[in-house]
Amino acid sequence: MRNWLITTERKQPHYYRGLLIHADEGVHEDVAELLTQAVGAPATVADIGAGAGALSRRLHDAGYDVTAVDVDADKWLAHEVPFRVLDVKSGLAKALDPPYDAACCLEVIEHVEDQWALMRELSAIVRPGGTVIVSTPNTTSFLSRLLFLLRGRFHQFDEVDLSYGHIAPITSFELEHIATSVGLRVEAVRSSGYLPVFDISEPSAKGVALNVLRGLAYLLSRRGHRSGWVLLYAFVRDEDATSGAAKTS
Repeated sequence: MRNWLITTERKQPHYYRGLLIHADEGVHEDVAELLTQAVGAPATVADIGAGAGALSRRLHDAGYDVTAVDVDADKWLAHEVPFRVLDVKSGLAKALDPPYDAACCLEVIEHVEDQWALMRELSAIVRPGGTVIVSTPNTTSFLSRLLFLLRGRFHQFDEVDLSYGHIAPITSFELEHIATSVGLRVEAVRSSGYLPVFDISEPSAKGVALNVLRGLAYLLSRRGHRSGWVLLYAFVRDEDATSGAAKTS
C-alpha cells in the first residue's frame, strides 16, 4: 500500500492483464469492491465509456456478465467481453439491452457537456434497485482547494487537462443533487486513487514551498472529502423511480 503522507516517486502507468488502466492507482480495485458489496456476480453490468477494456476485463474475470460501450470500437482490446458502439445522439439505451443490475461509468462525467443527461441515462438503464457507480475528479480534495485558492481552478481542470477532455468539473454537492433528481439515492461515497499530502518526487525550492502549502491545506480541510484523487459514488435506483427513465425514452 502506498504511503498516504509522502511520495518520492512519480506515478507510473499500471495495467490489468495487459490492458492499460485509464484511471488512477487503486480506482478499479475499489470499483470492483463497491460492486461486490452492492450486487454479486453473475449480475449483469454495463461498463459505460469502457475505453480499451481494463475494467470490463477485471469484472468479467470476477464472474460478472459485462457489456461494454464506448464511441470508438478500434480501441477495444478486451475481446472476451461483448462491446457495443455508442452513438451519442441516440443514447445509451439504444446501444444496450437494458435493464442491467448495475452500470459503471468511470472517467466519463468530467468529459461530457450535459451531466444531467448522462445521469438520467444511467438511471434509466439499470433496473429498480440496481446500482450505478460513477467516478469524478475530487474537486474537494485538499489539493484541489489549494489550487482553486491560488489559481481559481480545480485540480485536474487546468489548461493541460483540456488536452484529454477534462471540460466539466462537478462538485460532490452538484453530483448528489443531480442523482437524487433523476431517481438515484446515494448508497456509498469513497475517496479513491493516490493523492499523498507531500510530493517530493521532483525536489526544488518551488516544490518545497508548494509542499508547505499542501500540508497547511490538508490540515485546514476539515470538512468534506479532503483525500483521494477521485470520488467514487455508488448510487441505487429507487424502486419507484420513473423520472430518469421517462426523460430518456
